[in-house]
Amino acid sequence: MKGIETKREREKKMISQMIALYCRRNHHTKGVLCPECAALNDYARARSEHCPFMETKTFCVNCRVHCYKPGMREKIRAVMRFSGPRMIFYHPVAAIRHVVKTKREKKRLERKPMKLKRLFFLILGCVCLALGCVGIVLPVLPTVPFFLATVFCFANSSEKLHTWFLGTELYQKHLDSFVKKKGMTAQTKAGILMSVTLLMDVGFFLMLRKALYIPCTILAIVWLCHLVYFLFGVKTIKTECEEQI
Repeated sequence: MKGIETKREREKKMISQMIALYCRRNHHTKGVLCPECAALNDYARARSEHCPFMETKTFCVNCRVHCYKPGMREKIRAVMRFSGPRMIFYHPVAAIRHVVKTKREKKRLERKPMKLKRLFFLILGCVCLALGCVGIVLPVLPTVPFFLATVFCFANSSEKLHTWFLGTELYQKHLDSFVKKKGMTAQTKAGILMSVTLLMDVGFFLMLRKALYIPCTILAIVWLCHLVYFLFGVKTIKTECEEQI
C-alpha cells in the first residue's frame, strides 16, 4: 500500500511539474499558474488521486483507460507534447526515471495475455449496462451499481466502449458526480436505497415463506451493510441548484 501511494504522489508531482513548465513558457507566468493551467493541474491530480489502476500501471501513458474528459484530454496532451522533451533540462532525474519505468511497464503489458479475460469483462459489461438501463424504468433494479460495474468491466475490456460510455448521458446523469467528487446527491442515494430495498424485500419474503431463515438472515445483513455504506460511507453532495442558493 505504501508503494502504491508513493507511486501516486510521484505521478502527481510529475504532471504538476510538466504543467508548470508549460504555463511558464507559453503563458509567461512566474511562480504561479494561470487560471486555466491551475484548473488543469487540479483536474489531473484528482484523476491520479482516484485512479483505480495505480497498482498495475506506471504512468497514464501505459493505461488502456482514458478517464479524462475530451477537452481536458486535449489540454494535457498539449502539455505533454511541449513539456515532455524539455523535462530532461529542468527535472533530469524525474525525466530519466519516467522514461525507464514507462518502457519497462510497456514491455510487461505487451507480454500479458488478456484475450479471454477481456472477452469475459466485455460480455459482463454489456449485461450490466442492459440491467442498468432496465433499472431506469423498473425501480426494483438498482441503476447506479450496475453502471459502476459497467465502467469497471469496459475499463478492463475495451478502451473504445469505456470512452464511449463515459461520454453518454447515462454516465453524466448517474455516475459523473460520484466519480468526480466521491459522493452522491441525496436524491441519488434515496433512489438507490429504495430500489435495493424493494428488490431485497421481494427475495426476503419469498425465502421467508419457504422457511429459509438462514438465507433471510444473510440477506438482511447485506441490506443493513448496504444501508450503512450509503448513509455514512458515501459523501452526500449538493446539487447545482442547492449550491446556487
